[in-house]
Amino acid sequence: MLDFMDIRFGYMLRNSSPNKQGQYPIILRITFRNERRDLFTGLYCSRKDWNVSAGKFDRKSKMASEGNRNLEMLHRKAANAFDQLRFNGDVFSLEELIDKIKGKEERPQLLIDYLREGAEKVKLRAGVDVTKATYEKYRRSVLHMEEFLMKEFKVRNYSINRLNTHFLEKYFRYLRTTRNLQHNTAVKHLSFVKTVLLPAIRAGVIKNDPFRELKLRLKPVYPGFLNQEEIDKLVALELRDRNMARKRDIFLFACYTGLAYVDLKGLKGEHIFQEKDGTYYIIKARQKTGEQSIIPLLPAAARILQSYSPTGDIRDFMWYVSSNQKMNEGIKILGVMAGIEKPLHMHLARHTFATTVTLSNGVPIESVSKMLGHATIKQTQHYAKVVASKIKDDMSKIMGLYR
Repeated sequence: MLDFMDIRFGYMLRNSSPNKQGQYPIILRITFRNERRDLFTGLYCSRKDWNVSAGKFDRKSKMASEGNRNLEMLHRKAANAFDQLRFNGDVFSLEELIDKIKGKEERPQLLIDYLREGAEKVKLRAGVDVTKATYEKYRRSVLHMEEFLMKEFKVRNYSINRLNTHFLEKYFRYLRTTRNLQHNTAVKHLSFVKTVLLPAIRAGVIKNDPFRELKLRLKPVYPGFLNQEEIDKLVALELRDRNMARKRDIFLFACYTGLAYVDLKGLKGEHIFQEKDGTYYIIKARQKTGEQSIIPLLPAAARILQSYSPTGDIRDFMWYVSSNQKMNEGIKILGVMAGIEKPLHMHLARHTFATTVTLSNGVPIESVSKMLGHATIKQTQHYAKVVASKIKDDMSKIMGLYR
């Protein structure tokens, strides 16, 4: 009996199917992780010539020398196959071990290989139809999975045919606890894994869809925003520091236009058009999705651009948009200076445009969706839910007056 770690090899006679000489098949019994398989060795032996306790030909048998030599060779082959799979750092099944012993194993389809390939495909599209930030998210997703496999299984890779719902749930818990990620962020990492593996599932390379029984959904997130009073506080701030004043103006411009940081940074005079009635529009494709935004410029937004134009024409505006990190640091300080309790950040401006500036003032959701550059109304609806919730809260203040 060869016995180490969590695997055992042993020989025995199969008590059925004797040949014409009354000899019984010798089988190699392999027990691995509480699974058991019998592998026919191609050898036969009679009961009287078999040593049950030793698991080999009896030394008095005429066949002992050659027979036991063949059994020892198969023993070594089985042990070597196990060692190769184990030291490759892969998690493997008993079926894969049997195939390797038989010499008919296929090249394993490995999870990390699939994820890396998926991330590389996104990298090629970065700056074309996806952002570099999207690629970075996928790259981090690969790193998370590598760290998870090493922590939980002490391996560098994992066969995709070993994937099941339990594995995915365990990975989700790892992301939520060890990596301390928010629920929706963890779900998105699992969505990346699913997207990458979907072709293999459809092609039957992965025989059982591990995502079929997975019950994970994105939780609704209601974005924060500034109310009109808070916007007015920022406008009223008297700032001697020109750098801080510029950051305040850029943030307010984003509140009045709904432009995301990356689109604000890429805004140029060529994106601004004037109608015959004097109305200015920003017409610009969103970098994140490629969807076109059409945004009429509010007078407050036009005045900000004009103050940065050396010619007085708003299309000649000149300003420097700091990095997102520097902008966030600056407007967070501005929020404190203005007495605004909620922490300010650049994306809050986009939420403010959608809620306080437009929807709360009766602008139809279809128009807001087009200005935000959303592909569907559904993307805009969570802002409408915020407005509905705000109306309910506002009305609750006077409910007691009209009973």
